[in-house]
Amino acid sequence: MPPGTDFDPMSPRSVFRWSPVLAASLSFGLGTGLPTVQAATTSKVSVGDIVVQLEGGASATGGREAELTKTLRVALAEELTPLAEAGATGKRPLVVSATLTKLSTERRAERARATASISLVLRRADDQVLFAELRGRASVEETSDSVVAVQQAALRGAVRGAVARLPEAVQRSR
Repeated sequence: MPPGTDFDPMSPRSVFRWSPVLAASLSFGLGTGLPTVQAATTSKVSVGDIVVQLEGGASATGGREAELTKTLRVALAEELTPLAEAGATGKRPLVVSATLTKLSTERRAERARATASISLVLRRADDQVLFAELRGRASVEETSDSVVAVQQAALRGAVRGAVARLPEAVQRSR
């Protein structure tokens, strides 16, 4: 069969020629190494920039910026997935960026307490217009030998709190 005259299932380009949605999904998420959350073709959400910006700089995180960035990215992707699947993120593709603004820990005897605050910025993926900023805060106190585990729980709680207001922000931006 001459190329370009009819559908050639053996052609490596046939998938892209006959499925532009699949092609767009593949080109959008591959090669970045970053988690991308996508639902139906009409509702897409991706995780954008993740920043750890705490008062006190590196001394506040104990040199764990990369670990905190990864934890924040994973928690955000996990919280956005159900919203995207439910169509609660609107019809236009979104990019959600996050900044960890506070992470404090305090240890008393056998208990550890951590407080985390984050800021999410929502922007439309097509024209990069910023349309909302959401904030989340959570405190966790546990009997734990691991301060890191308590910090991660507080970080996840802050993400959950901020993302819970995302559908309302999307609705208001219409």
